[in-house]
Amino acid sequence: MSFCRLKIYLYSILFLLVPLSSSFAASEKITLTLWEFSASEQLLRSLLKQFEATHPNITVNVQQLSWEHGLEKIVVSIAAGNAPDVVELGTDWVSKFVDAKLLEDLTQETADLRESYFLWESVTANDRIYGVPWLAGTRLLFYNRDLFRQAGLDPERPPKTWKELLEAAQKIHDPKKGIYGFSLFVGEPYSPWQEFLPFAWGNGATLLSKDQRRCLIDEPPMVEALSFYQKLKPYSLVDRQSQVNTLFANGKVGMQISGAWNFRLIPRLNPELHFGVALLPKPAADRGMSAAFAGGEILTLLKHSPHPHEAMALIRFLINEETTIEVVKLQQNVLPTFKNALHHPYFQNHPYQKLFFEQMKSAVAPPLHPSWFEIQEILTQAIEEAIIQNVPPERVLGLARKRIDTLLAGEKKYRRLNDRIMTALLAGGLILMIGFLFLKWKKRPRLPSQTALRNSFSTLFFLSPWLVIFFVFTLYPLLYSIVISFSRYDLLSGTITFSGIQNYQELLKDREFHNALWHTLFFAVGTTPFTLLLALVTAILIHRKIPLKNVFQAGLFLPVSTSVIVIATLFTYLYSPEGPLNTLLDQAGLPKPDPSFLVHPQWALPSMMAMNIWASFGYYMILILAGLQAIPDSLYEAAAIDGASEWERLIHITLPQLRPILLFVVMINTIYSLQVFPEVLTMTQGGPLGATRTVVYHLYETGFRKFHIGLASAIGYLLFLITMMFSLGEMRLFKMGEDAGE
Repeated sequence: MSFCRLKIYLYSILFLLVPLSSSFAASEKITLTLWEFSASEQLLRSLLKQFEATHPNITVNVQQLSWEHGLEKIVVSIAAGNAPDVVELGTDWVSKFVDAKLLEDLTQETADLRESYFLWESVTANDRIYGVPWLAGTRLLFYNRDLFRQAGLDPERPPKTWKELLEAAQKIHDPKKGIYGFSLFVGEPYSPWQEFLPFAWGNGATLLSKDQRRCLIDEPPMVEALSFYQKLKPYSLVDRQSQVNTLFANGKVGMQISGAWNFRLIPRLNPELHFGVALLPKPAADRGMSAAFAGGEILTLLKHSPHPHEAMALIRFLINEETTIEVVKLQQNVLPTFKNALHHPYFQNHPYQKLFFEQMKSAVAPPLHPSWFEIQEILTQAIEEAIIQNVPPERVLGLARKRIDTLLAGEKKYRRLNDRIMTALLAGGLILMIGFLFLKWKKRPRLPSQTALRNSFSTLFFLSPWLVIFFVFTLYPLLYSIVISFSRYDLLSGTITFSGIQNYQELLKDREFHNALWHTLFFAVGTTPFTLLLALVTAILIHRKIPLKNVFQAGLFLPVSTSVIVIATLFTYLYSPEGPLNTLLDQAGLPKPDPSFLVHPQWALPSMMAMNIWASFGYYMILILAGLQAIPDSLYEAAAIDGASEWERLIHITLPQLRPILLFVVMINTIYSLQVFPEVLTMTQGGPLGATRTVVYHLYETGFRKFHIGLASAIGYLLFLITMMFSLGEMRLFKMGEDAGE
């Protein structure tokens, strides 16, 4: 009887606790993390307050990302296990994340949305949906009404066909006055193909077969489009998109294909510009269509999210019409993906932006393929070869098709490393290194005091903080990177497959790596001697008792204390078509590169080298100046008594005394030159035609754009070996000079 009563008592307690636990769960606060690029963080926070008001148990943390480096941050956060719940991705990136199986399948959750939104082809793979289109972007034809009128063209009738576009460009083009009829984009990873492919798509061309196993890039419609594209070159400004946008706003370009960001740029640079927009021309009045590039921002739900239902509710809130319109009003360079937004009062009062909606009806998104980054790289190179080097379209597209077909064939299969093998390799390498260091340390002759110190436990105790930091943050990453250099390491999925020396074999056969290595060596050999000579001459001059010595010293050192990014941005303007350097050449009657310095394959790298010499020699000047001040004056006095000339004193006293500091300067400058990266990233991004692609930039793209971390590690170790060879050679060279002097 007592047992039955106990049972009833326990059931009663359980019955009372169930609703309590339910109410506790209902009141539990859920925190969602949203990473986004497009909306202003301040605006988005104010909008999310509405979402949190209707979902009192949810708090949303927002992180604003930049388009320049946001992808790297997302990838690293996923690899570190600290990814957000909801993340905005560009349409070009979705395929990589789908291939790595990182995105939730939202096919069922979005069934009721598909009829009301567009751009679903950018998130669909194998008939499954892995994201929700949020904002869209496309391109229109911007034209200068005043230049149309001056050329005798009707400013109310922009070109509608390829023939009309070519004729308008011919009439407007007047290089003597600095007026360009049209514009072609080169020297960048994305804009060249985003501008060209609409011509091909409008002509019926496709990039890949339906099963995405074959490349169709050299089919007649694509060849015809590129042939017409070449015909536009004599009447076009050939440069990067940012430069073209600026010159168009300044009234120097008759027509350009651009995006809605011009609606903010033009009023800021030239509010008086009279311009219009139109749909992109189609091949002929009775053939083809007005196609455009369809890009967009996709909201995706990562698989790791512990609150998928709440995250999906957040996505639905962000894509609703009113929320999206608020973002569009502020940004003015994007479109909502909600189809009925076309009838919103905002677009009725903004006819130019409404025209972007019309263009979206025939806009085409790039294929959703995991190797799209590599494909677009090959495509950009083919376009630049046709435009800059005037290579026949059949040839460049045929070579591009072979490269893309090789890429589509797929990677080889390698044996996957499990965690135990990886741990054993790392532990074994660590033990071998510690053992080697211990033996080297033990064989050294020691004083009695050193022997006592070795046996002191207090020594290890005080060294332990440094030892822990060294082993965890230096030695372990070093060993780990060595292991993955012999593996295929997918940073997104975290899988490691052992490939032996395959990475190194691929690099030795890789044409892009060969070119990057050649550009890096050319950069180092071309900058180091001039930097050393300039630093030496200025140091010797400043070492003399000249007026305003400190002012000159501070002025020459100023570029060193300035960010490389800032200097690179300034030199980008200096080298631009309408920049001071080109203006000076025009006034002097001297020829200038066509296209301009940074988009000319022969001039881009030397232009960057000149900037590097100017920006860095001040640092080495200070080092040499310190060495000059350490030379005893008695040596010069004795030489003067012996009748030595100033030149003889330089050769026989100054330079031999400076040999150690000169060796240091040469080695440091060489190492820095072999690792050149921020200049390339800021000024050219490896273009044009890969003419400024260096080893470190190639490593960066391989690791954080293509996600081949194992191959990137192999590049790093090859660069380390090359740097060590250069350093040993320079030490040997200076040692020979020292021996000869003795």
